[in-house]
Amino acid sequence: MTPISAATPSRPHDRLERLSPRQAECLDLAATGLTSAAIAARLRLSPRTVDEHLMGACRTLGVRTRIQAVALRALQERRMQESRSFLP
Repeated sequence: MTPISAATPSRPHDRLERLSPRQAECLDLAATGLTSAAIAARLRLSPRTVDEHLMGACRTLGVRTRIQAVALRALQERRMQESRSFLP
């Protein structure tokens, strides 16, 4: 699998769908404010393994930090919840 660069034309939703189930799970828990240690305890993993999943998610999403990954996830979630109606 080739890494996604910032220059790759891809919608955030497409990139979020490329996350592995474990990457998505770790990212969802990070979005709630949990630390890697707390995520690890909840998922029965080591904190280092959680960090690896989050770093993999960052590479897939084309961002550098977990904060950017969480922000991208939140932005996409917000966009999905917005009404698409043009009615007043």
